[in-house]
Amino acid sequence: MRAILLVALATAGVFAHALVLDDFTDGNINDKIFSGSNATYTAATVPGGFRYVMHNITANPFSLSHSTTVVNGIFSTSSKNEVDADTTIAWGVDSTGSVNIANDLNANLSSFTQLKFNVLSNDNPATITVVLRSGSTTVSSAAKAVMPNMVTTPQSVTFNFSEFAGINFADIDTIVANINTSTSGDLVLDSFEAVPEPGTMIALGLGAAALAARRRKA
Repeated sequence: MRAILLVALATAGVFAHALVLDDFTDGNINDKIFSGSNATYTAATVPGGFRYVMHNITANPFSLSHSTTVVNGIFSTSSKNEVDADTTIAWGVDSTGSVNIANDLNANLSSFTQLKFNVLSNDNPATITVVLRSGSTTVSSAAKAVMPNMVTTPQSVTFNFSEFAGINFADIDTIVANINTSTSGDLVLDSFEAVPEPGTMIALGLGAAALAARRRKA
């Protein structure tokens, strides 16, 4: 029992090394549109100091609304009945959403191996596409499906760094996430993180636990 507790504590300590890139605790927005698109650019505790959010309606037969909200540590994208829309969140861009050297993140993520979106709730099929830029011209993207029928049921959507060809993770300049929900879709995010590879974290946790147990026997 003591050994199990040591493993649990050591593994939990390693998991704490995940880097939260955005936990949506500030830079609040509450933006509603009925057609076209709109963007907000708010100061927040995120890489680069600003979060850019743009949402776009592609179909709206009943002239209803699509909303993006950042409040109380959550981000939500919400479509009324039959509204089809997508939302883009970007870090390391200017107020127009454009790449600008003055707004580069210059973020060193080389000690991590994955990007993870923690989804609190999702109803209909959805896709998250991540676009990364390092340097002036190197851009790479990857897309992942978000499991539907998970209303108020948390899930994680994880991107391995190996999926982004040519990217220098010691110098990430721009991170863009596009959330494309299907018609009438609602999705809620809790946070966005850079994390070590799970296998590495578990191995480190087991190693720490073994070391702690050995010291107790000495």
